[in-house]
Amino acid sequence: MKVAVMGAGIGGLALAQGLLKVGVDVTVFERDPSPQYRKQGYRIHISPVGEEALAAMLPDAVRRRVIATATQPGDLVAGFDDQLNPQFEQVYPVAGPDAVTSVDRYAFRRALMTGLDDVLQFGKQFASYVETPDGVEIAFADGTSAVADVLVGADGVGSRVRGQLVPELDVLDIGVRCIYGKVPLTPAVRETAPEAFLRGFCFASNGSGLGAAFAPVVFREPPVEYGDYLMAVLTGTNPVLGASDDELFAMSPAELWAIVERSVADWHPTIRELVDAGEPGAAFPITLRTCIKVPSWSSSRVTLLGDAVHPMTPAAGAGANTALWDAARLTRALTSDKDLVTYQQEVIANSQPIVTESLHNAERMFKVSV
Repeated sequence: MKVAVMGAGIGGLALAQGLLKVGVDVTVFERDPSPQYRKQGYRIHISPVGEEALAAMLPDAVRRRVIATATQPGDLVAGFDDQLNPQFEQVYPVAGPDAVTSVDRYAFRRALMTGLDDVLQFGKQFASYVETPDGVEIAFADGTSAVADVLVGADGVGSRVRGQLVPELDVLDIGVRCIYGKVPLTPAVRETAPEAFLRGFCFASNGSGLGAAFAPVVFREPPVEYGDYLMAVLTGTNPVLGASDDELFAMSPAELWAIVERSVADWHPTIRELVDAGEPGAAFPITLRTCIKVPSWSSSRVTLLGDAVHPMTPAAGAGANTALWDAARLTRALTSDKDLVTYQQEVIANSQPIVTESLHNAERMFKVSV
């Protein structure tokens, strides 16, 4: 069997590792020119679902690399108002030394690329596919082509594979924009930050649709490019942020960070100090999107995983973990069950309630209605 995976995100890379582990011929095609090209978020929560999926798919050497480059486990999720008055708190048992409960996206992807040098092809933008009696013929934007027995769309929220396979799926913009940023964890920042901000994921809100999330990224083994930091994310609608999409997505990182500074100007002094200590060049915006109903499809040679099939908001902390769950199930379907119909049914049954929960959480958290 020859499998072509579109997209070198977390789900696509994990799938490639799972297939390669059992000897399947797999190639991953990624539109970006390199792993460093595009910013896709910073900190990712890994749940027991994600950990179990990784353990099932990854070869030992790759699993060890993921553990080594993961971040120190936290034990807290908490909420505050904009003056740092506590609103809720949930404490979790501290995970073991080999647990992977949170990761830096860049370091995680690099770990998942371990041993995939001959499998990864960058700069390959998917254009279209044609199913034939013998397989799938794949065309790329650069005029080249490839042939596979199975094509997997792991190419994210804007999946072009899904656009051809399930063109009727509606992906909705929920109206919320996020400005991601980093606050390097210098000794001064560690001293300034509330204890809760260094223990786990914390969300502060002014009650009128403007929010700011903070979460520590403290590495076991940091990448060579940077060290420990506090992830900081400002959330709000365009009117709340005071910028249209045309303006927001044309801004430089420093201009984006200026929006964050302006937005929290009357918040608690500690929050203002943390934002002032941020790294202006690390800021970038994203749009939050979701589907409402996870689609079905009929092809026996083309399938989907992760955000390509069930885009969801981050408000349930489940997007990456659901993609890993998909990848583990698809690995089994392609190597043991050889039944993509059952895989599709499993994906729909598993992801639909998660998509719904994440949307409802987002509506409450961000004060929007979809």
